[in-house]
Amino acid sequence: MADAREPRKFLTQGEVAYRFRVSPSTIKNWRTRGLLQFFQAPGSSRVLYPLEAVEELERQSLQQEKEVVRLTGIKRERPQISDKPKKEWRI
Repeated sequence: MADAREPRKFLTQGEVAYRFRVSPSTIKNWRTRGLLQFFQAPGSSRVLYPLEAVEELERQSLQQEKEVVRLTGIKRERPQISDKPKKEWRI
């Protein structure tokens, strides 16, 4: 039997979204893509996420190396102003 003082072992979709600072629909997309384990009772629309799975996803996202992609060969120039005279419009 679980002790009442033990921390909660499941998080709701809203709690997980708040934890990652994303929208709840993003959490649903992660669940669909298999990035996050979840529990859903048969016949229920409520989805719960094990705390261990959420913490594991946090660890994985922190360990990823961020690589900056630099585009080469692109020359940035100021936009050119047309030499043509402005057209007068009559209403």
